[in-house]
Amino acid sequence: MPFLSLVLKRFSLIFIVFLLVSSCREEEGELKTNEAPETTFSIEEFNLSGDDRLNSIVRLSWYGKDPDGYVVAFELSKDGVNWERTNQQDSTFQFPLDGGTDTADIQLYVRAIDNLGLADASPDFVSIPIKNTPPKIAFDDELTVADTAFIAATTEWDASDLDGNETITEVQISVNGKAWFSISQTKKIFTLVPVDPTVSDTVSARIYYDTDENPASGLVEGLVVNDTNKIYIRAIDQAGTVSELDTSTTFYLKGKVNDVLVVSGVSGALNRAYARALDSAQIPIQYDYLSLLASNGIYRPKLWNVTFKLALTSYDKLFFYSNEDTYLNSYTNISNLLLEFAAPSLQAFANQGGKYFISTAFGSQVVIDGFVGLLPISSKASVNTTNAFLMRDSSLVAQLPNFPDIVNTQFAVPSIGVFNIDSADTEVLYTAEITEGIAFPPPGTPWTDTRIIASGRRVNGKLNQVFFACELYDLRPSNQQLSALFHQVFNEEFD
Repeated sequence: MPFLSLVLKRFSLIFIVFLLVSSCREEEGELKTNEAPETTFSIEEFNLSGDDRLNSIVRLSWYGKDPDGYVVAFELSKDGVNWERTNQQDSTFQFPLDGGTDTADIQLYVRAIDNLGLADASPDFVSIPIKNTPPKIAFDDELTVADTAFIAATTEWDASDLDGNETITEVQISVNGKAWFSISQTKKIFTLVPVDPTVSDTVSARIYYDTDENPASGLVEGLVVNDTNKIYIRAIDQAGTVSELDTSTTFYLKGKVNDVLVVSGVSGALNRAYARALDSAQIPIQYDYLSLLASNGIYRPKLWNVTFKLALTSYDKLFFYSNEDTYLNSYTNISNLLLEFAAPSLQAFANQGGKYFISTAFGSQVVIDGFVGLLPISSKASVNTTNAFLMRDSSLVAQLPNFPDIVNTQFAVPSIGVFNIDSADTEVLYTAEITEGIAFPPPGTPWTDTRIIASGRRVNGKLNQVFFACELYDLRPSNQQLSALFHQVFNEEFD
């Protein structure tokens, strides 16, 4: 019995061990099921309604966790059916609104994806109440139309939208409350030029953008020549919401009367002297007049190669006179001679067949590289012209018949800006009886360098470009001499 009892005990022990081992092996053979990740928006809900809503640009964040692995990505959806994958846990959304409505409730779902590719079966959801923000638009205070515009009116605008500037779908202008006209959204500087600047009436206008030489398609209605005008501007966004209007300054648009334009870059007695000479020419010269210095330069173009260039297209002949003073352009913050500012526009005028007479002085230190090509000059005198004096009763001597000599009646005029020419396309019109230093009575010390003070170029046998490198009235010539010169240039050569 003791032996049998011992055997039974051992058998029981072995059986128990067998059961345990079997149980363990059974457990090792089973695969545990992968659990899906869970996803949560950082904000549970937006308790907003009515006008108290978000704008259409919203920043959201989310996170996920996985009980038996880790999250590798997320998927977003607006309908719970179509999903887009992302590795980010936050993003800025711009939600579009349908045209005709300015509010919407956007549904957004997010679900996490774990390392085994399993997606959250119960994505988190948030409803986002948004309201469209109207765009804003305004004319630029730095580039407004002056109270008087000479044929061409240039201005600039800027627009913004809290929903994103890209949501602005249209910008429109109206002149004097007439029909709205859609303009470029990318070129923010525009210029209006009347189709016919010679009538005192309401006319259509061409529109030019930035420095474009050709007008854009379409005509803007409502511009009034020789009367006051206003330009209205508005922006429209993708929801069809219209901005508040902005209005330009009221400006008088001065039209064209004559084929000759006189542009003054000086003030006072010189203007009156030139006016007398033009009026008393053998055939009086009728002209339109633009002062670049009047009213502290308010009529001086801020964008010369836009406004001034377009104004010149209405004319056939030009008299431009200035001195060696420099002026600050408040828009570009650049200081230059008036001739330097005008040079690109004058070049375009000449290229289009315009005829010009330019009288200006520039000091010996001025770099003239920007003028070569435009003006009939090739270089300045090699000797410093600071000591080049034209004494009283000395003359600018005409080199062509029918041109009058110009006699200096001042005591001594310094810095006579003589220059060289390229004889291949340019001819000498006047030479100067100058001396080196002050000499009274003349002749004094001979001047050994070039004496050319005026030159010209021809087309079809007649002069079309005349340039004097001095401010003519500085010499105080007689009115008879000046009027004879103007007659020969404008009535004979430019005719």
